[in-house]
Amino acid sequence: MMRQISFWLLATASLNCYAWSATSDDKWRSGWGQGVSELQVTQGSGNKIDVTCASPTDLPGGSTVKFTVAGNSVESGEILTIFDNEKPETFQTNSRGYIESSSRAWASNFTYLLEKFKKHRKVYVRFPDGNEATFTLKGASKAIVDSDCKAAFYYY
Repeated sequence: MMRQISFWLLATASLNCYAWSATSDDKWRSGWGQGVSELQVTQGSGNKIDVTCASPTDLPGGSTVKFTVAGNSVESGEILTIFDNEKPETFQTNSRGYIESSSRAWASNFTYLLEKFKKHRKVYVRFPDGNEATFTLKGASKAIVDSDCKAAFYYY
């Protein structure tokens, strides 16, 4: 009996790990651990959007967004985005490739970007080196919960 319970616990844990590590090209996925909410959508190998939602006390710097295309991110640069064929917009990243939320300006951009994720169907992303990807935003409005994903600046 103990052996069966151990097997099922191991199988359940393995499935949970597999579900998070599998790609999610068709919709956003979310997870929660140690006071940090993590959201992600992928589009093929090496392309993903990561949203981390946390207070500055749980994660230094608080909530962030990171775009990865072809396995790389833009460090201290601008990312071009086009939501549902609207006019192009750019977002500035920090030296680690994140769109931060710890200052008033960063918080404004972070919050604006999350609202765009929730209200649109897709986003085209282009990096300065020419690498590009288009991501679905299906499920973003359900995955991004305002009360759980607040810009770090608003905690102060």
